[in-house]
Amino acid sequence: MKVAAAALLVLLAAVGGVLAWQYHRVQGLSDALVKAQTQMIVAGFETSAARVDVHVLTQYVDRERVIRQVIHDIQREAPRYVTSSTDAAFPLSVGFVRLHDAAAAALLPGPPGAADAQASGVAASDAAVVIAGNYGTCHAIRDQLNALIDRLQMPPYREAAPDE
Repeated sequence: MKVAAAALLVLLAAVGGVLAWQYHRVQGLSDALVKAQTQMIVAGFETSAARVDVHVLTQYVDRERVIRQVIHDIQREAPRYVTSSTDAAFPLSVGFVRLHDAAAAALLPGPPGAADAQASGVAASDAAVVIAGNYGTCHAIRDQLNALIDRLQMPPYREAAPDE
């Protein structure tokens, strides 16, 4: 009887050991499955985002190219609109140049003086070319920001927003 009880005890211990081993094995497989599912969801999210990003980026690059071409054409045509005779007849004042440069630097200009009324060495045609370039940069930045806003309003970012 003692031998049978001992054998039964050994058998129960062996079964308990096998069950504990199997439990840890199943738990490890369950953790691996959860990790794989999470990675699959993340990969799907990234793939979806990449497809949308390529679409938005392509639209932005195309628009940027159009803006740059238009600005280049405007700058190239400036001498036809602001001729050398116009430059000679209407010289830009030093005050205009100072004010334009201050606005470009986002700084207040110094106090105006008598010298501001004098003609500067900057021709109106040169100013038109610079101003056209500045507007082109402004349009490009505006379109870049609009593309970013559009991208953030598309899935998967929009779906993931906590406040909606």
